Amino acid sequence: MQGRLLLPGDEGYYMATYPNNARWAGVFPKAIAMCASEADVQLCLRWARDQGEAFAIRCGGHSYAGFSTTTGLLINVRPMNKVSYNPSTGLAWVQAGATNQDMANTMSGIGVAVPSGRCPTVGVSGLVLGGGWGFAATHSGLTADSLRQTNVVLADTQLVSASDTANPELFWALRGGGGGNFGVNTSFTFQTHRVGDVTIFNILWPGKNQIAMLRTLQEIQNNHGQMISTRTKAYPDKAGPNPKLADIQVATLGIYWGNEEQTRKALAPALGLLAPLSVDIRTMGYWQARDYLVTDDPNGMYDLRSSYVADAMPEAGLETMLQWMMQWPGGALLPENMGILFAIGGKVRSVAQDATAYVHRNANYIFEMECAWAPVDKPEVVRAQREWLARYFTAMKPYVLAQSYVNFPNRDQENWASAYYGKNLQRLSQVKRKYDTDNIFRFPQSIPLA
Repeated sequence: MQGRLLLPGDEGYYMATYPNNARWAGVFPKAIAMCASEADVQLCLRWARDQGEAFAIRCGGHSYAGFSTTTGLLINVRPMNKVSYNPSTGLAWVQAGATNQDMANTMSGIGVAVPSGRCPTVGVSGLVLGGGWGFAATHSGLTADSLRQTNVVLADTQLVSASDTANPELFWALRGGGGGNFGVNTSFTFQTHRVGDVTIFNILWPGKNQIAMLRTLQEIQNNHGQMISTRTKAYPDKAGPNPKLADIQVATLGIYWGNEEQTRKALAPALGLLAPLSVDIRTMGYWQARDYLVTDDPNGMYDLRSSYVADAMPEAGLETMLQWMMQWPGGALLPENMGILFAIGGKVRSVAQDATAYVHRNANYIFEMECAWAPVDKPEVVRAQREWLARYFTAMKPYVLAQSYVNFPNRDQENWASAYYGKNLQRLSQVKRKYDTDNIFRFPQSIPLA
């Protein structure tokens, strides 16, 4: 093969095995194929199929549930990370190993963008195949909504193109059907969007009037549709078990497609409700704003759950959320991501639920909750945290849709196929049957064959 094959004991092997979620850091593959070309991908897939060897596909390694780990062959496309832009068409060609940062490096200097995630090390492949949330989603749509074409190595190792005119059913499935279900994607072609100045905001409030503040922030988001994108959360201001209500702060971070004056006017109801502990509102270029909003969390060892909120989290749901935060059993880390509302309405909702495989077009928010732990935490501490998360998730069910984001997977998710894909599941299973008849691309939550 053109790329490097790493075996246990080779320099770089252990670093190449390491996933984003260190819970799965103890899963060691027999070999890691650092694929440098489509031919490398075909060769590896052919070998794994002929040998009956288990395999997994990896780009950025951010599968929260460890689905990009294996004890067999790890097919890593990270070396295929070129990004190019055609100014005459406005199309960007992105190899499957590219990350959000690789796209930023190319596009930031030419005033265009593809809606993408805020974590720089996340792979574009996993992002787009699961739909693709980011701060630009409410304004410009999901990452998948800008996809125009992709190359895929299928189960029979054939390299095909998928678009509206070539293998259209496969193209439909690849926009929200989740990574690793239908083949190994090797490149993507995106329609870019022109970008200019935007306004960022980052505001923190003390532990008072949390429900009123969370309700107000949702009203601001919903009233400004495509013009604003928020990530709003509540979390304790210090580590330790059973935080008091007064210890739980509210924070919002986001972007407004307008100037500072317009942004402050939009945020006025929240700014006037309670004096913030800190406020940062500034107008800057889109890519400078992206750098401001960037994060690498979650990291370390963690577990998370997700669901969707149709319109706004009701007061009873917010009250339940805060009550469960106060029952957190404790651990070595400050739990900053106990309850997060990611805005995903606006432009995303303008697309029909069955237009792409991403079905959650009926929601305004992704609601995400997580727990995280460190090596110093004893097994009983980890167990208590994970049990707390499971009970918390169950307690929130009356207030959310029975849906979960496939890019926030959880191995313990009940009815996971329905939660990830809803009414699009049957069609996805039919596409799976057509393009992966022998179910070569399988893992604990891969799409079932029709």
